[in-house]
Amino acid sequence: MKPFTLPKLLLAIFFCLAATQGYAQDRLKTFKDSSGTSIYSIYRGDTLLIHCDTAFILNKTTFSIYKKFYDKTRQGNSSFTGIMDSYENMIRQQDTMLKQKEIYYQQLKQQFDSLSGSSLAFMDKTSTSLQGISSSLDKATTSLVETQKLLADSRKMLEEERRKRNSRALKFGIGGAVIGALVAALIASN
Repeated sequence: MKPFTLPKLLLAIFFCLAATQGYAQDRLKTFKDSSGTSIYSIYRGDTLLIHCDTAFILNKTTFSIYKKFYDKTRQGNSSFTGIMDSYENMIRQQDTMLKQKEIYYQQLKQQFDSLSGSSLAFMDKTSTSLQGISSSLDKATTSLVETQKLLADSRKMLEEERRKRNSRALKFGIGGAVIGALVAALIASN
């Protein structure tokens, strides 16, 4: 068996480091809790998504200092205890207010959805009514066109009747004049 040479050893170490670095990356952690103190273990290379309005990120040592001070304050001085109680009461009131606003929002959303549904139903009825009116107008237009055609035909028939009447009157007049002339010629010849 051949001994490892320095370049081969360095190459093997490089690949080992690259592999461990590659496995340590791309860990995604999501932070959604904003109602209390939560402890998450997050390491270098992790991706942290914060889905709340405020978050404090502390390392382990700093967190321990703050936690010890908080605990001493809660157990110790009465003025700090009053301030802390007041602060916690204010947080509870804010949480209650946020819950009430969420209820109001849901009620308004339901009312809006109801109004939207009613509006859509009204629009559907109006659309159906307008389609009926449009159909009636189409029928009326068709009827008017047919009436205009009938009126035009009637005018033509009246014009023809007037011509026939004038023609008969002219023929009757000419016939009367001819008969009158013949009667006058007969009377004059006798």
